[in-house]
Amino acid sequence: MKAKDALIAWTPNFDHENGNPTKGQVRVGPLLEDGDPDWTYGYSMTGGAAYTARRDMSEWEQIAMVFIDWQTMVFGYRIDPAVAHDAFLAIDEYRQRIAPDLPGAEEMPR
Repeated sequence: MKAKDALIAWTPNFDHENGNPTKGQVRVGPLLEDGDPDWTYGYSMTGGAAYTARRDMSEWEQIAMVFIDWQTMVFGYRIDPAVAHDAFLAIDEYRQRIAPDLPGAEEMPR
């Protein structure tokens, strides 16, 4: 899915709510439309296309924000890099711009 349509949900790895099953987890999915089940339920934070300004950014701004989001989750919220990577593979701009020898990488369309 394109970054402009990708909602990111996560719970920091230092969440103080004991037993939260989403602690340290990330999920990327489509924006929620009226009547859609809320797949973000249980996560304490949302981002990405949850911010309406993100949906109107240029392609290069979208690419930059995807990698800023990834870095913020890993270093700011202590999400395991592999967990963040696996979730972000749902975002086209991420898969197409990570190192080609990483699991899940794909060639950019020409």
